[in-house]
Amino acid sequence: MLSTFGDSLVPLTIAFAVLELAGSAADLGLVLLANRVPVAVLVLVGGAVGDRWDRRQVMVAADVLRCAAQAASGLLLVTDTSGIGVLIALQAAAGVGTALFTPAATGLVPSLVPESQLRQANALLSLTTHANKMISISTAGVLVATFGSGWALIVDAATFAVSAMSLALLPSLGTSPRVQRQGVLRGMWSGWRYVATTPWLAALLLYAALLQGLVLGPHMVLGPLVSEQKLGGAAAWAIIGVAQAIGSIAGGLIALRLHPRRPLVPALAASLLMVPYLLLLASAEPVWLIAAAAVGVGLQGSYFLTTQAWMLQTHVPEERLSRVSACSQLGNLVLVPLSLAATGPIAAQLGAPAMLTAAATWVLASTLGVLGVPAVRRLGARSNMEAPSRS
Repeated sequence: MLSTFGDSLVPLTIAFAVLELAGSAADLGLVLLANRVPVAVLVLVGGAVGDRWDRRQVMVAADVLRCAAQAASGLLLVTDTSGIGVLIALQAAAGVGTALFTPAATGLVPSLVPESQLRQANALLSLTTHANKMISISTAGVLVATFGSGWALIVDAATFAVSAMSLALLPSLGTSPRVQRQGVLRGMWSGWRYVATTPWLAALLLYAALLQGLVLGPHMVLGPLVSEQKLGGAAAWAIIGVAQAIGSIAGGLIALRLHPRRPLVPALAASLLMVPYLLLLASAEPVWLIAAAAVGVGLQGSYFLTTQAWMLQTHVPEERLSRVSACSQLGNLVLVPLSLAATGPIAAQLGAPAMLTAAATWVLASTLGVLGVPAVRRLGARSNMEAPSRS
């Protein structure tokens, strides 16, 4: 959770740091991109590393790297000796740490929690993560406004240091000897092959990736645009964001209590809650109405992600889990940035309402389509972790 808190501090803090240094949107884009590109490029490597070596040790090393990068960034800003080029290099190093940490963290959960409690553990993680993000963003704003971006980054570095020390206190978890004998590249290919030859997994991850690329990316660009042009500006978008955060907490609570026999069916069906929200936003309905629908969006997102994590942890062999988790993150890490880049020019031609309506149509069609896949619809809550696997 401390690593998540630190990650959530970074975007706002870095944004103001760059604006203090250069005041240029182009420079800000370069620094933020420098932090994300290593994650997109190396997340599959991180998955293979997390399956081949002790996940605890991988996470500790990743936290140490991020701590060093953010501490150096903060000290250079505090002493007024940093340039944009140095900041880009340091944020790229922090991105490498995130690429190593995230897949290993997903694989760590089932190593620490009994299988019978995995669903509850993932729901609690979802709840604390969303609460954590709200607190960290508020904290970042206070730190930047009060002490400046440099000190905020030093606080960020401290969270990674404490996280690394906490992880170091955990017992060594080891790894599969068979996976240890594989090279990293062979391990990456093995992870892709496993996803491609497991029907429910391939359908689920493809669905989630395209949803992020064709719906989440456009929404991230067009939501603020519609708010600025037709809903009254940033205050309206903030209200919608708070409503979505409240829904996310509600989704985590539902995941904590609900135990369906076919877990993917309600999780996927909940995605249909995005349809009315997108249509209301497209037609610029009153803010209170859009915010009410945004609660459903937050609920479905939290519930779906919690269920997906649980199903991966209970149906994917433990020695493959980090690699499969890395594959599941490619939609967010690769397709969303591409979508963000493409949305502006397309919206200039088609208009925001048409794109948001198209996104709603895609949610409806793709959700019904993936629910029609027998392997997805019939997958039960039972574990097949004991089944023999091919590495």
